Amino acid sequence: MIDIHTHILPYVDDGSPDLQTSIDIIKSEINQGVTDIFVTPHYISHRGYMSSFEKNMPVFQELNEEVKRQGLNVKLYLGTEIYYNQKTLKDLADNLVKPLGDSKYLLVEFSLYKETEDIPEAINNLTAKGYIPVIAHPERYPYLDNINAYKYLKRMGAKIQINASSIIGDYGRKIRKFVFSLISSDLVDFVASDVHSFRTSRLLDAYNIISNKFSGEVANKLFDNREVFD
Repeated sequence: MIDIHTHILPYVDDGSPDLQTSIDIIKSEINQGVTDIFVTPHYISHRGYMSSFEKNMPVFQELNEEVKRQGLNVKLYLGTEIYYNQKTLKDLADNLVKPLGDSKYLLVEFSLYKETEDIPEAINNLTAKGYIPVIAHPERYPYLDNINAYKYLKRMGAKIQINASSIIGDYGRKIRKFVFSLISSDLVDFVASDVHSFRTSRLLDAYNIISNKFSGEVANKLFDNREVFD
C-alpha cells in the first residue's frame, strides 16, 4: 500500500508533536503493509500552519535519516496538504507549497464546514497550471454530498481521496454509506490514512472492508495508489 495523505512530519502542524511519535506512526503503517508514505503537512493560514516546503525540508530529512537509522523498510516523500484559497496559485508559484513528491498530483483541502471556495473554479485554476488536483476527504464536506457533483469534478480532471476512517465508520453511518456509493460509482481514486497522532492509521481495516464488500481487485486499486508515480 502507498499512503498519499499523512501528518507525520513532527513539529509543523497538529499531526505529530515529536520525532518519536512520528516513528511510532510509521512503524504502525509498515505493520499494515504500507511501503511508501507521502508526508503531507497542513498549509492553512487561518489555523496558523504556515510552515513552507523549504522550512519543512530539513525536518523531513531528519525524519528520513531516523527511518534509515532504524532500518525501517519504507520510503518517504514530501508534499503538502494545501487548504485552497485565493493565494494558492501564488503560493505554488513561490514554492511555498508543493505537489506529492516529484509528481503533478496536488493534495488540496477545502472547508469542512461550509463552501467558502468555488471548488470547480479551483479545479479549473489548478489543472490550467498543469497540476492534477487530489481533493482530500471530500466525503467530510457537508455541502458536497451529491454523486453528480463528484462526477462533474472528475470530468474536470480532479481526483478523489477518501479517508480510511470514513470507510470504517468513524464519521458516522451516513458518511460511510455515501463513501460506499462513491466507490460503487467508480468515483474514488485513492484511499489514504490522513493519520495524525490523535487519528490512528487504519488502512488495513479499511482495505479488508472494501475487499469483502466489493472485491480484492477494487481494494487493490484504491489502496495501491501507484498512479502518483506514473
